[in-house]
Amino acid sequence: MCAIRIHLVSMLHGDISPAMGWLSRAQRLLQREPECAVHGYLSLAQAEGAFHTGNPDSSLELACRATTIGTQFTDPDLVNVGLHQAGRALVALGDISGGTALLDEAMIAVAGHEVKPVSSWWIYCSSINTAEYMSDFGRASTWTSAFEKWLGTQHGATAVSGSCRMHRSRILRLHGSWADAEHEARQACAEQNGTVAMDAGQAWYQIGEIRRLVGDLTAAEEAFGHAGAYGWDVQPGMALLRAAQGRTDAAAAGLARALVEHPSDRLARAKLLPAQAEIAISAGDLDRARATAEELAALADGAPPAVRAAAEQVVGAVRLADGDPAGALPELRGAVQIWADLDMPYEAARSHRLIGLACGAIGDEDTARLEWDACRAVFDRLGAMPDLQRTDELLGSAPPPAQLPDGLSAREVEVLRLVASGMTNQDVAEHLSLSKKTVARHLSNIFAKIGVTSRAAATAYAYQHGLN
Repeated sequence: MCAIRIHLVSMLHGDISPAMGWLSRAQRLLQREPECAVHGYLSLAQAEGAFHTGNPDSSLELACRATTIGTQFTDPDLVNVGLHQAGRALVALGDISGGTALLDEAMIAVAGHEVKPVSSWWIYCSSINTAEYMSDFGRASTWTSAFEKWLGTQHGATAVSGSCRMHRSRILRLHGSWADAEHEARQACAEQNGTVAMDAGQAWYQIGEIRRLVGDLTAAEEAFGHAGAYGWDVQPGMALLRAAQGRTDAAAAGLARALVEHPSDRLARAKLLPAQAEIAISAGDLDRARATAEELAALADGAPPAVRAAAEQVVGAVRLADGDPAGALPELRGAVQIWADLDMPYEAARSHRLIGLACGAIGDEDTARLEWDACRAVFDRLGAMPDLQRTDELLGSAPPPAQLPDGLSAREVEVLRLVASGMTNQDVAEHLSLSKKTVARHLSNIFAKIGVTSRAAATAYAYQHGLN
């Protein structure tokens, strides 16, 4: 058992050769022993190795063997880590529902304190990583919050708290709290100090993504370099960075390499294909963009909402680039609605900008400006300077807006018109592809600006000012 533990610690550090040596020693020592629980832990170590070398079928078989041995010898840790590992393998094999069922079952054991702290930490971190791999950000957020609460009951677990911060950083970035996300990621790097190489790599990748999005390309490249040094694949972030630097060939080559390494991994490819489509459209390679959109649309069938939203956005962007702006609109509005439901403002804003381009292409300049005003406000709040600059360029080329009363924004006027027509907040949210929470916030701002306290008074105001 000591050899297996040393193997696992070495793997966490990224020391592959010593790790495999200790695993071989464990196998040799156990050959002379009758079957016991330790054989199950050996199977788990082998299952983990098979998983990370791209052999999920073998990983599933070994994980099921570990669970069987754990049941035989009444070892809850072995049973539940085995269930978790089997769930990961099923997800990698494309059985999302079957895999998540096993992952959730193992998490119930963790929540019920049925397993030891080391196994709890393993299941928490690996489950969150799997949820993020699936782009199931709702599950990732729930499990991250649970992990954070559990961590508060542990003492002296600095490396573990670094893992927690890394996961929290990713969730904060997706929900639009970029400054907080970067702070958490840098804290994670300091607390990890490479103790868990994979988590340190992920934390540096988050920093690289945030630096890229705010336009600090030098710092982004440095952070991606750190992530790669810890063994984390820096795609698609590095490709998008290269594209921003004007190095389109390097961007395409990096993505092509990553896609070749995942020929049949649907979820891994789904994370890479949106960047490939974006870079192909930018380079004018519409044949590649179309093929990418078709593959991503096929992968999205039965996938988590974020994958479906990315697919709809890519399909819409390709149709727009292909000269079919009207055909692009349904897909783009579908993407906006999913992003809003997931509370992912940056992605929603990018879809709004594309909707504006589509509307402008068919001559609806008023709606185009409304969409660009909406996404500009998000980019400004996030500090997404490259996107803000591109949006300002679009607004500068659009006809000047009509003068609006009492400091109302174009989006607020649109919300007020719909409220005045008798729509509920839910109706407005569906009509504008916004979240209900965003509509409520708009309405609160409208009431404050025009000095009313009820929907009836707001409706009267709309009629008085010709906004109906």
